[in-house]
Amino acid sequence: MIITTLLKKRKEKKEITAHCREIIYTLAGKLGERTIRLYSNLTSARDFIHTTFTEQGSTPYLEEYHADGKAVHNVIAEIEGTEFPEKIILIGAHYDTIEGTPGADDNASAVAGLLELHRLMSAKPAKRTVRFVAFTLEEPPYFSTDEMGSMVHAKNARERNDGIELMVCLEMLGFAGKKVQQKFPVADMKRDYPRQGNYLAVVSLPSSADLAYLWKRVYNSHAKKNREIYDMIGPSSIPGIGFSDHMSFNRFNYRNIMLTDTAFFRNDNYHTENDTFSTINFDFLYENVLFSYHTINEIANMERLPYAE
Repeated sequence: MIITTLLKKRKEKKEITAHCREIIYTLAGKLGERTIRLYSNLTSARDFIHTTFTEQGSTPYLEEYHADGKAVHNVIAEIEGTEFPEKIILIGAHYDTIEGTPGADDNASAVAGLLELHRLMSAKPAKRTVRFVAFTLEEPPYFSTDEMGSMVHAKNARERNDGIELMVCLEMLGFAGKKVQQKFPVADMKRDYPRQGNYLAVVSLPSSADLAYLWKRVYNSHAKKNREIYDMIGPSSIPGIGFSDHMSFNRFNYRNIMLTDTAFFRNDNYHTENDTFSTINFDFLYENVLFSYHTINEIANMERLPYAE
């Protein structure tokens, strides 16, 4: 029995890692910059994500809008809930990049996580619906504007009154290491977090703290020792707290958290041409995907989430 379990875990790790490597290589290696400026790369990334969702058994659809006179698209796939289909856990990651960068960690690593989580969740639907959204145009000059992909989706969701109980933003999941120095936006944080940049963080505003704590508790019940997730709760005035797609959902009164390797507080390649495939720690990414899968699966099957209406 022990040998069978070990072999299963090895196979699981091999599959997840291989899929993540292929996704990141396609997006950051073959395509590279994914922007309006290089529109064909942006649309090729969109098509690759759409095809992957389809191959994993979903019927994805495109949420179209226009920016700078061009049609752009969020890519959406859903796994309908078996008992509470009207209640939605939304998992999102942006697939565009800043100009001039291949965007391996920012944000191909998170797209790899998004697609792998969809594949794993597809095997056995949860009680709640799980919606997977690959957002376009998160990066400047669109960040925090009406042309930001997540802003469009959050606005449309609110107009439909979609029952999103939790939005989970995946933002840079692949940069870590024992020799990586962790930096902090607030000096006092040095007392509470490791100095090595070798962990994943769950981030939220105080209004969603209960869900961040829930995520941390469930995640750490599945995580290996020394791979526990750390919570970072604070106001948007703290640099980095609101620097991704979760803030679009906050604007439309959907509760949200962000999973991140802490971006520029750790990764010196952030928003540079050096954010390449070769810098990704695939063992770290694999663990983030696996433990997040178990966490999403458990939360999506709960009878009730904290303070959910």
